[in-house]
Amino acid sequence: MSEYEWDRTTMAVVASALSGDSDGAVELLRPLPQRDVCHVAVRLAAMAADALIVAAQDAGGDREEALSQWQQCILQHEAEHDVQPVRPGSGE
Repeated sequence: MSEYEWDRTTMAVVASALSGDSDGAVELLRPLPQRDVCHVAVRLAAMAADALIVAAQDAGGDREEALSQWQQCILQHEAEHDVQPVRPGSGE
């Protein structure tokens, strides 16, 4: 799959998610090889990170503020599910 096709698939997955069709998003990814699904996942993560940075900047913050807020969301999510968070680089 080319970079163009990864981007195209990523945009289609986002469109499905925005319309509330998570099953449709899954069906877009189901026939793809794992390598391509991984590339799409990384593109989705990059898009989410950009959106979080823009939101932080709009509120007068910066990249560090976006990261701090995201870390708090992770900790809250883990606490709600009584799971120990995995620390990057910890090998867990």
